[in-house]
Amino acid sequence: MRRLLHFFLGLIAMSGLVNAGPVDEEKPYGRVCISLYEPGPPEKEEPFKTSSATGPGKTVHAYIDASNKCAVLVAALTKDGKLVNGWRPQLAYVPDQFDEIVLPKVPLKWDWSTASAPFDFYVLFLSPDSKEVAEAKKLVEAMQAAKDDRLLAMQTSKLRELIGRITSEKEKTNQAPMNEPEVGGVFRGAAFPWRQFAQSINFADDRPGVLVLSSDGAEKK
Repeated sequence: MRRLLHFFLGLIAMSGLVNAGPVDEEKPYGRVCISLYEPGPPEKEEPFKTSSATGPGKTVHAYIDASNKCAVLVAALTKDGKLVNGWRPQLAYVPDQFDEIVLPKVPLKWDWSTASAPFDFYVLFLSPDSKEVAEAKKLVEAMQAAKDDRLLAMQTSKLRELIGRITSEKEKTNQAPMNEPEVGGVFRGAAFPWRQFAQSINFADDRPGVLVLSSDGAEKK
């Protein structure tokens, strides 16, 4: 019975699937799904929406894979340039052949127990050998251990500048909005079928792929 329930929920979710834009599967591309996890019993997980209700113990996850090896930078910033709920950004290397990774890396958590100010959630697929990755790696690693609020604010400002440089070069960036599923399902006590909700973006060595989930965009719908 439970399997049937999960199957029908999956069909409902698929009916609301919206891609960020046309993706050329003959070229390198990455996929991402942002989810909201709630511990049990029973455990619950569903596609994340900027309007998702907050609650004790709720956390946000980013499921990611790619056709080719790449690096991914994930960060959520408020409109005034602060970290959303103090979430530390993540820089990770993604294997090829759609071998998934989940961010943030344990033991780090992105807490969704309190509401956030309007924000943008960035997912950037980059060449692992690019200068932007080298710069982001040093900055993100430093931010994980930062305990001084003033220092963290300065590092966040640098991160915002880095993301701004990448996303502002329109002719060098493949960029698209990350649309929230119009219809979704809550999955209980089973592996979350994140690929049903994933959105894709092409990337290349000289052309980062960028997906942006904006709470402003959600409010305008």
